[in-house]
Amino acid sequence: MLAYTYIEHGKFQLLEKPRPKIKDTRDAIVRVTLGSICTSDLHIKHGSVPRAVPGVTVGHEMVGVVEEVGSGVVSVRPGDRVTVNVETFCGECFFCRHGYVNNCTDSNGGWALGCRIDGGQAEYIRVPYADQGLNRIPDTVSDEQALFVGDVLATGFWAARISEISEEDTVLIIGAGPTGICTLLCTMLKKPRRIIVCEKSSERIQFVREHYPDVLLTNPENCKDFVLINSDHGGADVVLEVAGVEDTFRLAWECARPNGIVTIVALYD
Repeated sequence: MLAYTYIEHGKFQLLEKPRPKIKDTRDAIVRVTLGSICTSDLHIKHGSVPRAVPGVTVGHEMVGVVEEVGSGVVSVRPGDRVTVNVETFCGECFFCRHGYVNNCTDSNGGWALGCRIDGGQAEYIRVPYADQGLNRIPDTVSDEQALFVGDVLATGFWAARISEISEEDTVLIIGAGPTGICTLLCTMLKKPRRIIVCEKSSERIQFVREHYPDVLLTNPENCKDFVLINSDHGGADVVLEVAGVEDTFRLAWECARPNGIVTIVALYD
């Protein structure tokens, strides 16, 4: 099969590779039906992910159909349409049992797919710990609709969850790209008093204005003053930094109130 492969710093290439096989009783083999490119894949190409292994098939945003399962897999079976979780986790270690699956102590724990073990920019992928790593897609949901579930939407959900957002809060989200919008949607579930989105792209600002009219909008140049005017305690109670560019890390801290919460959602080159 053809697989898009990280060769070296600055170089990806399509290579012919053998179809993956079951290695562990908890593995599943998934035939990829749709995938997307994450900014994190570009970080690998740019050399910003030290743990990325040259020769690995990249890609961690995909959906597909289960082709084969190990004898220990109980939650999915061949023929199931599934999303694939970006995080690999055993479900049994201290961190998994406490909900911090990104810190799973298994050798493949955390971001493994498409970074340390072969990912989904290929025809097939082996998914370790399939009971934790796969979720069945309802028949009423298309592959395209489900594609964001395993990473982009999950990232936004996790960010909103760990940010301790309350209904009294003013929340600032920096960045309105795909992950920023998913973070916005998940933040809206918390029903904070105000949500402010900071974005420099006029197209993205217009998208937010059209689809989420209750959200306040600003740009990076005016963000600090705008947040001060539209917050109650000298800054945002919660800031979620989803842009990942040169100046936004500092901007996030400058816009937070004293004792506020800043959640870094983005990766940086």
